[in-house]
Amino acid sequence: MSRRPASMRYLAGDVPPPLATIANALQYVAVTSSFLVFPLIVAREAGLDAAATDGMLGWAMLVLALGTTLQALPRGPVGSGYLAPSTMTAIFLGPSLEAVRIGGIALMSGMTLLGGAVQAAFAQSLHRLRRVLPAELAGVIVLLVGVSNGMVGLRSLLQPGGGALPGAADWMVAGITLGTMVAANVWSRGVLGLSCALFGMLAGYAAAALTGVLPAARLAEVASLPLLAPPGTAHMGLSFDPALTLPFVIAALANALKAAGLLTAAQRQLDADWVRPDLRPIGRGVLADGLGVMAAGAASVFAVNVSASSVGLTAATGVASRRVAFATSALFVVFAFLPGVTRLLALMPAPVVGATLVFTSCAVLKGGIEAIAARLYDTRKTLVVGLSIMAGLAVEAFPAAFRAMPAALHPVTVSSLVFGALVGFLLNLVFRLGQRQRAALAMDPAAPDGEAVAGFVERQGAAWGARRDVVLRAEWAAQELVDAVAAHCAPTGPMRLALGFDEFSLTLELRYAGAGLPLVRDRPSPEEIAGHPDGAQRLAAFLLQRQATRVSFGGREGERVVALLFEH
Repeated sequence: MSRRPASMRYLAGDVPPPLATIANALQYVAVTSSFLVFPLIVAREAGLDAAATDGMLGWAMLVLALGTTLQALPRGPVGSGYLAPSTMTAIFLGPSLEAVRIGGIALMSGMTLLGGAVQAAFAQSLHRLRRVLPAELAGVIVLLVGVSNGMVGLRSLLQPGGGALPGAADWMVAGITLGTMVAANVWSRGVLGLSCALFGMLAGYAAAALTGVLPAARLAEVASLPLLAPPGTAHMGLSFDPALTLPFVIAALANALKAAGLLTAAQRQLDADWVRPDLRPIGRGVLADGLGVMAAGAASVFAVNVSASSVGLTAATGVASRRVAFATSALFVVFAFLPGVTRLLALMPAPVVGATLVFTSCAVLKGGIEAIAARLYDTRKTLVVGLSIMAGLAVEAFPAAFRAMPAALHPVTVSSLVFGALVGFLLNLVFRLGQRQRAALAMDPAAPDGEAVAGFVERQGAAWGARRDVVLRAEWAAQELVDAVAAHCAPTGPMRLALGFDEFSLTLELRYAGAGLPLVRDRPSPEEIAGHPDGAQRLAAFLLQRQATRVSFGGREGERVVALLFEH
């Protein structure tokens, strides 16, 4: 049973008030629509005219509606059940542009359809990743989601014109946008607080129009578009080229990896007691994401993925209701038939985009840091976490170096989240070689060493990446058990303390020859402890049973066994 985090106002199954639902849906549409720049880039590369470009944007909205709805489905084989809207993804940008150069939009469409099928097939085996996705690596992925969002936002703020420095007007727009979001989030309640990003973006748009950051000529273009029109189909086509299979397959696997990471971040937001990824809903979510990519290929628009900025927005506002996802999908459908609104969203000023992404990244960074800090670490785990984070940061700090790599690797190196997670997966697999999941310590009952016992439990817990709170409980229980047996059970030979770990439980087992500890269901009274011949043993047994999830006493006179299980 999950426990509601203090920062979350509405969980996935909750029903926010109608006004809050619509306002939140509007801000998700606005945040994800800033990435409509990718289909615009493709349309420009393909030489599409204005009418065909508007048709592509309209169909992109419909694909986003489908992907968002599939992701939010709470039951069945498809959908994680989370509020995780779809958006256009940079992972497919390189392969898509290459396909457009070779065979136009039709070739991009066919290869995107193939990539979506590969991702959907991969989702069926995602549950097998449980052993290579420990909780500390999941925390790294959550952290890199925040880093990726924040860096995209900072680039939008600091390089709004493709390398040009921001002017005073850009800083003013960014400051108004971010200031409005922060003020609404910190000091407001009700709809204003729940929809802080939407009000911030509206303030940013207004400031951009007044200061000229959003030129009047561009607004005039929007005003000249028809109020209502169905999306055109002039851009559509379908073809395949086996030569492009490898880059699109790599892009699909990277897309699946990113979706899994973002859904892990969304999952963690919903449970204050989260300890590890539940790969069942995540696998269904990756499948939904793959079906969204297939729909993008069928509609001849750019590929989609779970929106990282939306995951950050959920953390910032505390609204994770899937009702908002369905409302967001409905707005996508409506806006697909409103060309002016779609074009206006695609023209979102860079300072508004940057301030929004910086704002939404903060809460995600907090979640990642908390997940990482909850575990103990030995040298192997330290290297997995440290090198994964450094790999992700390297992509953000030196993008030109990674763009210089072979084109087939660009889907993996274009995203700090994908590259950092991939490095973590590979290192975790390598470091698992030679790592035992059981360890034992022999002790002399005449001189039990409590510090040696505590050090043994702590070292092994760190080697296995166990949760800090579970290891501390097991450490206390091991010391108490060894002391109680040595003092009251008259062991006649060496005592052997064994530890085992399987990510779901930490087990502690003590074997010795001597008298047994009694099984005590109820707390012994002071009179029982002082007057009963085995009062001390009864108290020790009771304390151990309170500390562990389950305790069992067994064995014969020749060998007693006390086993403690701690749920992990």
